Amino acid sequence: MTLRHTLYTKCALGLLCALALNLPAQAGLPVSTTNIALPAPSAASSYKPDTVVPNEVLVKFGSTLSAQNMTPTLNSMASSVKQINRSGLTLVKLTPGTETISSAMATLRAMPGVISVQPNFIYHSTALPNDPEIGQQWALKNIGQTVSNATYATSNPGTPGDDIDAESAWQYQSDCSSVTVAVVDTGINYTQQDLVNSMWNGGTQYPHHGYDFVDNDNDPYPTTGDELHGTHVAGIIGAEGNNGIEGSGVCQKASIMSVRSLDSSGGSTASVVQGVYFAIDHGARIINMSLGGSGGFDQDFSDAISYAQSKGALVVVAAGNGDANGNGVDVDQTPFYPCAFPQDNLICVAALDQSFQLASFSNYGATSVDVGAPGTNILSTFAGPTLTTDFSSGWTASLGTSTGWGYGKTTSGIPILVNPVDYGKSNYAPSTDDRIWTDFTFAPGTQHVALNYYLQGRMATGDYLNSGVAVGSNTDPFGSSGTQLQHETDTLSSPAAAYPIDQCAGKTCSIGFQLTSTPVSAGDTGPLIAFFELNTVATNTHEMGIENGTSMAAPVVSGIAALLMASDPAASDIDVVQAIKNSGIPVPTLSGVTTTGKAVNAMRALANLHLSVTGLADQTGTAGQPLSVTFSISGLNALAVSASSSNTSVLANTAITGQNSCTQTGGCTLQLLPAMGGTSTIYVTVSDTFGQQSTGSFLLTVPSSGGGGGGSMNWTFLLVLAVILAAGQWRRRGLES
Repeated sequence: MTLRHTLYTKCALGLLCALALNLPAQAGLPVSTTNIALPAPSAASSYKPDTVVPNEVLVKFGSTLSAQNMTPTLNSMASSVKQINRSGLTLVKLTPGTETISSAMATLRAMPGVISVQPNFIYHSTALPNDPEIGQQWALKNIGQTVSNATYATSNPGTPGDDIDAESAWQYQSDCSSVTVAVVDTGINYTQQDLVNSMWNGGTQYPHHGYDFVDNDNDPYPTTGDELHGTHVAGIIGAEGNNGIEGSGVCQKASIMSVRSLDSSGGSTASVVQGVYFAIDHGARIINMSLGGSGGFDQDFSDAISYAQSKGALVVVAAGNGDANGNGVDVDQTPFYPCAFPQDNLICVAALDQSFQLASFSNYGATSVDVGAPGTNILSTFAGPTLTTDFSSGWTASLGTSTGWGYGKTTSGIPILVNPVDYGKSNYAPSTDDRIWTDFTFAPGTQHVALNYYLQGRMATGDYLNSGVAVGSNTDPFGSSGTQLQHETDTLSSPAAAYPIDQCAGKTCSIGFQLTSTPVSAGDTGPLIAFFELNTVATNTHEMGIENGTSMAAPVVSGIAALLMASDPAASDIDVVQAIKNSGIPVPTLSGVTTTGKAVNAMRALANLHLSVTGLADQTGTAGQPLSVTFSISGLNALAVSASSSNTSVLANTAITGQNSCTQTGGCTLQLLPAMGGTSTIYVTVSDTFGQQSTGSFLLTVPSSGGGGGGSMNWTFLLVLAVILAAGQWRRRGLES
């Protein structure tokens, strides 16, 4: 859900979800991820494309003589050999089609005189994309920058490095266009310049990039100005990167399906469930639902999530934005759906600020909420320009009393409009009609306009607070040509939904407030108005804006999931869930209030998904005889293998050698030297430079007797020993006689 400001919550239905999935682990050992299916290495190379130069390896020889001795071998496998000045390295270009990089490295390593062999890795510039606003997108790269126009004051600026490490992940995967992500939300302005190339192609049947289950047509374009929510969410996932416009999404290229199931006032089980089924039936592999509700367990909605699960789709949902006062609540105690649904294809996401602290408004739950992600001061695409005011100038007042309207700021710097001017210290006046308004001009091309604001305070019974609008410049909104919007007495509350005022599209309008009281009124605190916003939808806009909420945190995770699925098409939804949850960064404020205690990290998740040890098989060995064990390892960067024995009497840890040669994706061979008969479980762990580990195991059996020898003396040895002893005894007797 979106928290547009710290004082009030926006977005409709109340649907956001999740569940934690924990892999089983053996006591004292890293969690095994060997069950993750990875595509087999291609014939051309066992390394991920774009990470190594094709058909090239670097060799370091022990001496010039050893290099000369290797010349015949090099000539048989290489098209050229070049010395690299002062480095002691030789660049070997393999003859295409003869050997893979991995097989050539194995051949060269086995030869005397070779100190080391490695691929010729590819490196890229670490400059961020050329999008002009990307420096403000702290979630992608946090350098401790101050976010301009921030609406969440805490941790701005934040802590450098507290981000999702998108910059590193983009070196491996930035294009998610092969994975369709459905945004089940309020609709998307698909003409937005940073989104127009990121939309799903629905063909002639769905030419407008999805479906609208609010208006029941194939055009999910927002129909009121307030429905910028879906557009903002979509930009977090996949605003086009490196195009010189605005900022970038987690995915620099994307395929976003717009499924409009909510309008500015919310949605229903029927509209949301239809949206889920549509998304899955039309190929979405990921569904983002930045929505939620606490009405109770919704079986039909849960069934829709299960349907997504049956089709291998991952669902990412928001944890919710707390209670009526904007304070986060425990979802375990007060269930919030779909976050509280039990399916293991769901990830429920809490919001973190710029220092990876749990946002004050974010819900949490030790068994319901899974991970945290950036969710405050998130800059992303808007459906059109947003107009705001600080109330300090341009307002026209028509006052019935001298107390009237006043403006100021809260202690945290939020602009407010109040009546009376000493709000909180005295009551507004009786027998008054206090009006105040100002003009707003909406540019040509504006299609929809909506007014929203935060309202608190009290009016005496029979007294009223009104808001209104009139087309024209400096026109009294409460005169004959005006339109009344809100009309409220007693305890004042913010509008349940934004007020559509499309009559102002492309025109100038006067918008304002009116306080009326009776002659016998005793008065009361009066109104306090803050967060005054006019949101618009406009064609071909390139607007961006800041939002807060778990609604912003969820699409960060959806973007990471899309990166993972694009990098490994064979990965299942559960593989991706596990990779995201197992690989995150531990965060103290998430410990004990989420299932993982972690903040998501795109680079670590990619590394986790691709890291594996496979091909381990049980072995039978002989005491005192070396045994070779081969298997495969894979990962995105320099790898390290370690092995250990559960029974060091049978196989000492020091008797396991060869780990140092297993540093890159490909085949790995360990040498074992059993000491005696028995069994031992051998654990093999591969780790990478991103802090990820994957562990597999196999059983080593060493017979204790029989022709194979073993730790016990065999019968042949005993027979020979008996003969020697008998002969010695016979000789001794002979001498004695």
